[in-house]
Amino acid sequence: MIVIVSGPPGSGKSTLVERLAEKYSLTPIFASDILAQLREKHADEIDARGTEKSNGFWESEEGKKFVEQRLKNLDFDRKLDKELLRLAREEDNLIFDSRTLPWLFEGKAFRIWLNASLETCAQRIAGRDDVPAEQVLESLRARFETDKRIYKKLYGFSLGEDFKPFDLVIDTEKMDSEQVFRKAVEGIEKEK
Repeated sequence: MIVIVSGPPGSGKSTLVERLAEKYSLTPIFASDILAQLREKHADEIDARGTEKSNGFWESEEGKKFVEQRLKNLDFDRKLDKELLRLAREEDNLIFDSRTLPWLFEGKAFRIWLNASLETCAQRIAGRDDVPAEQVLESLRARFETDKRIYKKLYGFSLGEDFKPFDLVIDTEKMDSEQVFRKAVEGIEKEK
């Protein structure tokens, strides 16, 4: 089984990935952690199976600088996506938190998009990381727009606008994590 969860930062991806990983005995792969590690390590030095969900790195000054660096050097994203594709093609029983894999992976997988406004996502991240929501919203907008530009340039898809690859789209705006989890399980079970 391969499951791919995508959506804007703060939409609930990581929480859902952890819950589904536990329920279905899947190994979680957090793409943003691999990307952050690529700043300092060579791709073959990263243990993609040992990734962790976001810890506030992307909202930090270092994270913001790295977002700008990615625009200048698309190799970070290319290396990340190459590794994600390798894992998806060669291994099984994985669940990915990835913004690109739903479009790039052509194999059998259940693809979920979690949707929420950037304002709601900022509130969630601010609560999780104990950072002012206004500060989070500013960096979140910049990061999401940068990601959109990078993915459009590299792969030609419109992040947050093109939902064709998804088996299930969940609007998490007014849902708690339990409701999102139940909706995702319901969708996966229908496809089994």
